[in-house]
Amino acid sequence: MKILLVICCFFAGAQAWMSLRKTYGQQNLGTGHLGDVGDPLFLTPLIEAGRLDEAKALSRVGRLGDVEDVPSHAGFLTVNKQLGSNMFFWFFPAKENPETAPVVLWLQGGPGGSSLFGLFSEHGPYYVAEGGIPKLREVTWARRFSMLYIDNPVGTGYSFTRKDQGYARNETDVGRDLLEALQQFFTLFNEFAGNEFYASGESYAGKYVPAVAYAIHTAVQARVKINLKGIAIGDGLVDPSTMFDYADFLYQIGLVDSNQAAYIREASQKAKQFINDGRYLDAFYIFDALLNGDIVKETTYFKNVTGLNFLLQLPPIQGAKTTRILQRFCADSLSS
Repeated sequence: MKILLVICCFFAGAQAWMSLRKTYGQQNLGTGHLGDVGDPLFLTPLIEAGRLDEAKALSRVGRLGDVEDVPSHAGFLTVNKQLGSNMFFWFFPAKENPETAPVVLWLQGGPGGSSLFGLFSEHGPYYVAEGGIPKLREVTWARRFSMLYIDNPVGTGYSFTRKDQGYARNETDVGRDLLEALQQFFTLFNEFAGNEFYASGESYAGKYVPAVAYAIHTAVQARVKINLKGIAIGDGLVDPSTMFDYADFLYQIGLVDSNQAAYIREASQKAKQFINDGRYLDAFYIFDALLNGDIVKETTYFKNVTGLNFLLQLPPIQGAKTTRILQRFCADSLSS
């Protein structure tokens, strides 16, 4: 199988290291809600029984607020019955030519970031305005692509497991669970099974995307053939040891001088040695002090020598309340 590999590599790749706290938040949002949302919709029993029309009808998502209705489906797919592991998905058929439009899987990073962040904050058909009000996004990937958002891995977002053994411990586990979810998804929505399929994601999904693509590519007894055509990764964390080498890049674009580049190079080599020794937290602290500034209290070395912050430079972005609004919306409007 020929696979088109599309990797979007930006200097913002450093953002892939950013802690879950800053991007997605972890505060306790309470149990407030706008009404009883009913019981979770487990679709696997219906899929296995061949009751596909019933499953599609039950998974149809109703209108959100006062905005125009956007056809979509959501529910849980059980990926491990013994452990009670279930993955939540939300699927939006393409607005234009859904019969032939490619299906794009979106996976958020983190690790531990819900893919609903990508849906509501980046490229889905909706965004959440002040007051937790859903609005239609003018420019959305869902116009020309059928978008499939899955909370991954199990334990992220609305995806859950009833036993600790259900949590992924490596990328093989991640790929296995996603493959099972996709097999069920394309059994249910078999009209899309022959369409081109792309796995995409950002940040820590730089690990998830290759994992699911590899699982699809090497599956020998797949119930449904998935028409994998390529993968896309933005600002991805793929291989930390390789990606630590910022010194020459920063020097060549004129942000640091030769002495500063030498310091960054030396620190990076030390961090890579920590990775080789299995001292991952120590390696992260070095990177955090050099560039990221997520945990260290002092100003990063990068900002000290350049006066720059490597992300969120534009005032409209710096002042945005998108994350907080989205957190409240997901807690109050979609949870019981």
